[in-house]
Amino acid sequence: MACRRLGFMQLAIICGFSMFYAYYLMSFFGFFMLNRSQMGFTELHAGQIVFFLASILTTGAFLAQFRQTNSVAIGHAHFIYLAALIPGLLLPACMSAMELGLEVGLPQFYAACTLAGASIGVGFMLWEDLSMRGYLNRGVLAHGIVFSAGGIAFLATTFFEPRLGNAVISALCLCASTALFAFIALRCSASEDSPAKPASDFFGTMLHLDIVVAVINTAFGYAFIMLYQQNELALLGAMAAAIAADLCFSIAFGRGRWIMFAGAVRICAAIASCTLILYSCLNGAGGTVALCLAIVLWFVFRTVNGGSLTDLANRLGNSSLYTCTRGKLSSNIGFTIGLGLGVVIAQLGSPAVAHTYVPLALVALFIMTALFLLPFDAESSKVGYKTLALVKMHEAADSSIQVACEAVSHRYKLSPREAEVLCILVKGRNAKHIAEKLYISESTAKTHISKIYRKTGVHSQQELLDAIEHLQAS
Repeated sequence: MACRRLGFMQLAIICGFSMFYAYYLMSFFGFFMLNRSQMGFTELHAGQIVFFLASILTTGAFLAQFRQTNSVAIGHAHFIYLAALIPGLLLPACMSAMELGLEVGLPQFYAACTLAGASIGVGFMLWEDLSMRGYLNRGVLAHGIVFSAGGIAFLATTFFEPRLGNAVISALCLCASTALFAFIALRCSASEDSPAKPASDFFGTMLHLDIVVAVINTAFGYAFIMLYQQNELALLGAMAAAIAADLCFSIAFGRGRWIMFAGAVRICAAIASCTLILYSCLNGAGGTVALCLAIVLWFVFRTVNGGSLTDLANRLGNSSLYTCTRGKLSSNIGFTIGLGLGVVIAQLGSPAVAHTYVPLALVALFIMTALFLLPFDAESSKVGYKTLALVKMHEAADSSIQVACEAVSHRYKLSPREAEVLCILVKGRNAKHIAEKLYISESTAKTHISKIYRKTGVHSQQELLDAIEHLQAS
């Protein structure tokens, strides 16, 4: 069942999430790309690594709390986001201070990176939690829109604003997204609490996939540092191409097509291997192009990974917040390792090591991990492999019910909104729950339910469920 309408709240969530993502790009990429003159290469990128590590540790702490309480209730504590606002502003403040000629010591700089990274970790969890409650039925397309809109804002600010303007705009984006979050959160109910244990147990059996994802992202982090060291403008160009490719991919694969996650990982590993081999073989512009391709692939891989995790959570009935947050950890860890590797190799000052030995070693690592840790055809039928597919991100876990609802909608010519209400109604939900889920009033939900009853010729929810059950059996 496809949702073809966007309500005000859904648009507000997309706008707010896009601004938060723009703040992330401006603070993480913009600051570190624009301040080479104020700080040395090693010190600058050590701050970048500290930023990522703080985000990873913060996310890990929340996941540990979820497991301990067997509850995913971050959406019930909106004040956490407001508390995360203040440390998130410290990195733009450092950027402004440096641009105004004020001295910022390394301890203060690393402290700002740590607190900003922790703020990013909390902020992404809260926005993901809010977005899962209401924006689009197709997770890949929705995330593609958010990432592309935030990326365009970042590129426009980087190209057309001075460094001080970049800092100010990033701070404004954070404040505006926080205000929108508060506005939306006050007007919708708290998210349904979900147990963390089922999702935690699932990931306990999938550590081999974590390793594969981390290895691939190590190459992306390494390519980022190498490209930054060679040509900052080329890196910005690569990010612009990546944003365009990400949006095209999201539109193409967010409309009902699907791809097995294990197959997608193999494809990404193969393309990443080709880019590293080309980088090791080519000098000058050829090597730069190879690194740019790796950056483009990195953006697309994030969408594949995020969309697949959303689909996995919905099909297994697990907590979407826990599943998506936990699944992305391996990507962030791998990218951070790649950043650290790139900084260390750059400091060695050996072109042969940076340009040849490390890329080929990463290719060999790809081959080994794909050979021993990725599933083959017999394994791909297992839940967790086959169900990691880019198709209708929010469809019901029971596909037979979904098919029956689509058949009823088609047979009785239900409107798109009525079809949406039907799919929730057959799960035994009442009008109040439907109203909260779809961001409509309870009276509007009751009107849709009455129209569904009238069109299908039933008089109660139980009769509707019996009709659906009969349709499934026939």
